[in-house]
Amino acid sequence: MRIGLLSLATLLVACTPGAISTPSVELGGLEIVVVAGPVCPVEQDPPDPNCEPRPVADARILVQPADGRDILVGEGTTDEQGHVTIDLPAGDYLVAGAEVEGLMGVPELASVTVLAGETVALSLGYDTGIR
Repeated sequence: MRIGLLSLATLLVACTPGAISTPSVELGGLEIVVVAGPVCPVEQDPPDPNCEPRPVADARILVQPADGRDILVGEGTTDEQGHVTIDLPAGDYLVAGAEVEGLMGVPELASVTVLAGETVALSLGYDTGIR
């Protein structure tokens, strides 16, 4: 009788949803740096280091498939240094920045290919409106 109950228990555990193996998805990283510029109204030669584009904190970054489907597959918010990393399955994507208070418009839509096991760097730029 013990052998029969043990076999039944093993069969039940093997049939539970948690016991079903699913294929793993290979992820890659998308490391984004977001800046705003221009910072100074007049360019100087040599360039003034104080006029370098500044990091944009709290910018919401949205990722959707490059095939045009209007679905959100990843998102993140930049830190104080304007950085955010988003893990995504390998594939082609469009990356957009949402509006940020105090800046004009949004960055241009960027295309990127994420490779499994690798990190891809991307920069997005907002316009400060300074001329």
